[in-house]
Amino acid sequence: MLGGYIALLFYLTNEQKNHNKRISKIKYRIHINGIRGKSSVTRLIGQILREAEIKTFTKTTGTAARIIDHKGKEKPIKRRIAIITEQIDIVKQIEKHEPEALVVECMAISPQLQKVSEEKMIQATIGVLTNVREDHQEKMGWTLEEITHSLCEFIPKNGILVCGEQNPDLVKIIKNRAKEQNTQLIAADKRLSMEDREIIRTLSFIEHEENVCVALKVAEVLGIDKETVKKALLKAQPDPGALRIHKKKVNGKKLSFINAHAINDRESILKVYAMLRKQGHLNKTNIGILYNRHDRPERVETFADVTSKQMKLDAIILLGYYKSQTKERLIKNGFPEHSIFEPQRENLDYLLQLMSKISGEKSDIGESNILGMVNIHGNIVKSYIKYFSK
Repeated sequence: MLGGYIALLFYLTNEQKNHNKRISKIKYRIHINGIRGKSSVTRLIGQILREAEIKTFTKTTGTAARIIDHKGKEKPIKRRIAIITEQIDIVKQIEKHEPEALVVECMAISPQLQKVSEEKMIQATIGVLTNVREDHQEKMGWTLEEITHSLCEFIPKNGILVCGEQNPDLVKIIKNRAKEQNTQLIAADKRLSMEDREIIRTLSFIEHEENVCVALKVAEVLGIDKETVKKALLKAQPDPGALRIHKKKVNGKKLSFINAHAINDRESILKVYAMLRKQGHLNKTNIGILYNRHDRPERVETFADVTSKQMKLDAIILLGYYKSQTKERLIKNGFPEHSIFEPQRENLDYLLQLMSKISGEKSDIGESNILGMVNIHGNIVKSYIKYFSK
């Protein structure tokens, strides 16, 4: 038994040594963490570096894990479960291409694993912290301050940290933690210039201004000129979970499906809602879909409260788990019971019929938005996302 333990220890030590050699050959190592926007920011930065003719590989972990090569070609990562040692495997796979840059989304949730992911695996030259929100609280802490400290475990040593968080109390924590690592904190801009806003309005998907601000700040740190950045933004491809609007005619009714299923915290969904209202997308009948997963019961009350108290929705369709609890909470908050729908069958045909039926009843012009929220990983959710996106 002792011999086996010694052999394992030797193997792990040797593997770490080999990985250190591989990762040190990559000039720019950018490790992206935060609660929201990691996949989008990873993709934006990767595209900017490729446009600057830096041989760049990108790895996202979000809605659908991807490895994006130096030519921009995407390849899905097939796996049973996500484990952080995947980061080591990716570095091993791309070594033969002699990459100049690696942009990766942090896979870890627990603070201990975030620290391991950075110190043993990525060893970033630039860390990126997109924002701090309330999510994964069972592992990261129940207050924003606790979550901030958890996220800060990934801060690189002797490097640069680009920060998109704007809350001054949380930024103070981040600044102190960066100082402990002898790392320079650089704040991303809060708003885009009018010129840059016009560029993101031409994209085929809805990108959050704060995500673009973070990506632009990383480009500035790397000395990449503005014209190159603009070209990159126009070529950027969205994550499968990116906020998009797809329009379809279903049983004679015009439905605009707004895929916000990947946004699952209160602050972020309200920001998206405000943005959609400001841009005029919500000036029609609005039907919400709340899909709850069995392993995320903490989101039930959050989204029941948000949709009934802080959004103006004409109807809500309940899918997945905890439907009775969600309905009870909605009614308690004053949302009309006759406008809450629980499909008898969760299959695509039945759901599309229900959507068109509600639209016919609620809309004078037979035109409605379908706003999908809370969780994206569910068979019924995948089926109607696929239907509307074709």
